[in-house]
Amino acid sequence: MKMKFAGLCLQLAIFGFRFAAWALSPQERLARFADEGPNALADRLYMHWNTHATDVYVHDQAVMGVGGERAKEPTVMFAGNRSHVTNFQRPAIEDLRKRNEDERGLLLVPKAGGEAQWVPYGQTGGIIESVNKEIMALAKIAAETGREEMAFRALDVYLKGIYYRNVATDLAHGHMQTLFGMQSMETIHDDVLHHVCATYKILKPWIEEHHPESLEVMQDALRKWADVQIANGVADNNWDMMQLDFILDVALVLEEDTHYADGKGREYYIDTVLNRSSVRNLSIRSLAEKGYDPESGIWFECPGYSLVVLGDLARFAARLADELDIDIFTIVPVAEKAYINAVEYLFPDGMVIGFGDTHPSPLPAKAFATMARIARKYGRAELAEKLEKPLLPAKSFFHAPNASWLVCRSGTDAKDDIAFALNASLGNHQHANGISLELCANGYRIAPDAGIGWNLYSGEDYKEYYSRFPAHNTVMVNSRSNYGVMKSFHSFELVAHGDNWAKVRFREPATGAEQERMVTLVKDGEVRYFVDCFKSRVAGDARQYHDYYYHNLGDTVFLEGELEATDEIAFVESGIAALSYIQNKFARKGTGDAKAQFVWKRPEGDVITKFYMNGAEGRTFITALAPATEGLSRVKSPDYGITRDSRTPVLVARHRGDAWDVPFIAVIDPSDAVESVAFDGCMVTVMRKDGKRDSFTF
Repeated sequence: MKMKFAGLCLQLAIFGFRFAAWALSPQERLARFADEGPNALADRLYMHWNTHATDVYVHDQAVMGVGGERAKEPTVMFAGNRSHVTNFQRPAIEDLRKRNEDERGLLLVPKAGGEAQWVPYGQTGGIIESVNKEIMALAKIAAETGREEMAFRALDVYLKGIYYRNVATDLAHGHMQTLFGMQSMETIHDDVLHHVCATYKILKPWIEEHHPESLEVMQDALRKWADVQIANGVADNNWDMMQLDFILDVALVLEEDTHYADGKGREYYIDTVLNRSSVRNLSIRSLAEKGYDPESGIWFECPGYSLVVLGDLARFAARLADELDIDIFTIVPVAEKAYINAVEYLFPDGMVIGFGDTHPSPLPAKAFATMARIARKYGRAELAEKLEKPLLPAKSFFHAPNASWLVCRSGTDAKDDIAFALNASLGNHQHANGISLELCANGYRIAPDAGIGWNLYSGEDYKEYYSRFPAHNTVMVNSRSNYGVMKSFHSFELVAHGDNWAKVRFREPATGAEQERMVTLVKDGEVRYFVDCFKSRVAGDARQYHDYYYHNLGDTVFLEGELEATDEIAFVESGIAALSYIQNKFARKGTGDAKAQFVWKRPEGDVITKFYMNGAEGRTFITALAPATEGLSRVKSPDYGITRDSRTPVLVARHRGDAWDVPFIAVIDPSDAVESVAFDGCMVTVMRKDGKRDSFTF
């Protein structure tokens, strides 16, 4: 017991020191390090101090070991794992042993508590690259604040460690080999390079005076790193934009081409960024041509990654303008539409629609301010005015065919207006979701997309559930609907549309099902509701059945009628793991029309969404609980209060036989404006509480 108490005290003491260290400003931390001498930062870098290993061996996206010939200098440790997830705490750099390398791995404290233990590199997640990045960020601040020798020693050790180490080796000789950076398993996470280049730029005059012998190897290390960014990575998506930024980092601190025997200096790398494409790295011109639709200005990835590109492009454009006097709107003309039409991603709540690998968020205000400044610099005053007001009124209807999504809005007022979005799966960072629906009303995502998963796309929950049909508001056929995620090529066809409605068609690839969805929004004063008609059929399949999934914001779903536990919607039906995530299933007896309520308890009052759907012979209604709507877990306003333990209420309508002549027709009422709903075949009549009657025919 005494030993356990002593261990607890030690853990609390370590935590207290770590918290105190992280609470200090960078300048205060550097002042403490100064007492240790000029090697205080350099000696804490994660390096192969003893082995000087030149080779790193990776298997299954994790480091399995190091080796190779002994290098002339200590070499930089590579990231332990492609996934940053680990069961161990990232140490504060103040806690690190100096010049520490051990064949057992890193000495780390478990997140769950307990004593420090040796952890193999492959289980350390992103700790190594995170620590080295922080140290080099401090080195930059040291260079800026008169601690040149401390900054130089960290920079010198680190860049020599890059120069003398080889690119990692994928033992499977697979796709990973094409992704490696020099510090990270993905070229796009080599962002320590920003700090390295900035530090070098600040220190260069000082190095020329005090350590001129180090300049050549430093520059060769940077050029080597730029070459790796050109040779590896993924072209024609958000990776490419990040890689171009890293290459530009290096270009701007190099000497002219004639300074180097191979002719690869400042001009060479700038030309690479602007004009020269390779199989894994497109120039900015080629990237824009491939990624942006010339008519709509929409990027071909999901909204979350499209915003990343807008932010990265703005930073890149600022550097071109400020350091090279190059106007981005001249070399990438589509940039004008890209920023102006970005508003079309927005729901009335001010955040982007949430399909694919997206966390809903506002547009990047800093990026728009940057682009407006650049527009003014080059005499584009009218464009600048538009960019300074990015939340200009959006169109009532907008369709992006190159990413297969559309949006309908009654307006842009967060509380008063409503909107719906439909998406399929065309482009990058997409999910297997068929024709997926998302709804916004009363300032909330009342029918949200589920998100990415708690460990993003490296997690099992992403692979099995969040990226699959049952996580979305869609129709799954024969429990088999499924296809490849991430980069996907399954679009819908826009059949027709108006300002408040849209009809699309889709061919579900796993079953060959023909699907058609028509959604209408009704906004008339205080009356706000949606009508959704989904048709689905498989030609010649006598045993076909179709499941309409509807997830709604809330704690609970109440379905009128007598319910009983059911085993339907299960892994055994098709072997698709996503079905195992749908739990607490209760089926309603009978075949009549369905009426349900989704209730979300809030301190200011319950938020209620009413749901009506037509019944039919062979149609069963099932209430269930699905995993948390992870996509909204990062939203701070409104606070959806979503945690890993949250559950999302879901209503599933299972129809045996084809669902074409008797389609799924739902009326979704978030405003308590509907008195009753009457269904008659492909017709629906909505009686409103204000006495008006609305009729729809599908």
